Amino acid sequence: MPLFRRPSKSAPDSATTPLSNKVYESESLEDVTADQERLESGKLPKKAEIRLNRTISGELPWMSTYSIPDLVLVEQLRIEPVAQVSGACYFHAATDNQGHIFLDSNLDAANLVRAYYRAKDDALDRLMQEASAVEAHAVLNARYRFRREETVVSFTILGTAVRFVGLNPPKRPLISPLSGDETYKLINRGWIPVNMALGYHWHCMPVGFSTKFGIAQSWYNQEFTDVTDRFMQSRQLAMRKMQQDGSRDYPLTGFVGVKVDYSVDETEIIFARSGMFDNGINIGGTFFPYDDAGRAEVPAYNTEFFATGAGVVQLASGRPSRSDIARFLLMN
Repeated sequence: MPLFRRPSKSAPDSATTPLSNKVYESESLEDVTADQERLESGKLPKKAEIRLNRTISGELPWMSTYSIPDLVLVEQLRIEPVAQVSGACYFHAATDNQGHIFLDSNLDAANLVRAYYRAKDDALDRLMQEASAVEAHAVLNARYRFRREETVVSFTILGTAVRFVGLNPPKRPLISPLSGDETYKLINRGWIPVNMALGYHWHCMPVGFSTKFGIAQSWYNQEFTDVTDRFMQSRQLAMRKMQQDGSRDYPLTGFVGVKVDYSVDETEIIFARSGMFDNGINIGGTFFPYDDAGRAEVPAYNTEFFATGAGVVQLASGRPSRSDIARFLLMN
């Protein structure tokens, strides 16, 4: 099975600021175990429930990710903030015992791609659980962050749980990463933001020495057409996954605020001998012999494409009525 290793990154220096004036009470092992069991069963940690209950009862002030101008604009839509809610997930992609990431038969890093989607889905589920606990209609101005350290993918999201004044709570709260100004303009034009979608794909493309070095030694400039084609395929797959991801729960009209990131990096793929009499592997007209351990290291390019955006639905040609919004919330 082919696999590859990502280059290691040096860890940042830890902070050295003294904390002698602060006293922190750590959780007991029983509390930590209980919270883990609650998460695994789809429930919120106990302290999160307590925080939310104290907020909606007025014992604690509500918090918002909105700026003051954004808050004023959202209030004009008869949307009121309830509480600040969050969700997070850290997920590990499967590797071999040497830390190599497995590749599938198409040389896609399928386990790594699945880790990204699992981290996002679990974090969003926890965000919606907090929003549902305070009977919110939506989480607006949701600020999110993806990170990856080697094979550990993390996704964190923090937003403002809000209610549409006068409407009953929905079955499933909406999620929007858009600002208050963007939300105000969208709703006034008949659109409503409903979710945050991810499009992600990673492919590892082995190349022969003639592909990697032969062109560079030619007498005139040339494009690495094979690499370009494979990168465009990764982009197309990522965007297709984004459409599928956003449309799982809502009949989307489109996406706005789409953010894109991508990379093409050099790496190596390790191929293992598949048959007793195999001597090596042929890639792009170049033969790579197996070593004594039955492995061949082949130069390659990683083509990675990453996109996120806000899924939107058009409810009316102008500003939707309260009944339009209520009908949509109850349907989904």
